[in-house]
Amino acid sequence: MIDLQNVQIIGIRGDSEILRNLKVIYTTPQGTVPFDRAFGIDISILDEPLNIAKGKLTVAYINQAKQYEPRVKVKEVSFAIDSENGTITPKVVVESGS
Repeated sequence: MIDLQNVQIIGIRGDSEILRNLKVIYTTPQGTVPFDRAFGIDISILDEPLNIAKGKLTVAYINQAKQYEPRVKVKEVSFAIDSENGTITPKVVVESGS
């Protein structure tokens, strides 16, 4: 199971506004924000086979950052597997946008 609530964001130092914004973007289910139903991550991705879900989630992270937090650029998305708990945690590496 991919754990969308514990996404790790790497490349932002400290407890910055950008880090908080990305956390909110990446942990909000799409369709739950009034007046902006496109905000957040489409959780129906989790119903896909694992490899497809990882690919779609990677694209979603990139597109959502580009749309809602243009001060950063997503460089890489990887997934850490915790075999003890059976969870997969997304890791998003970002850098300051130009």
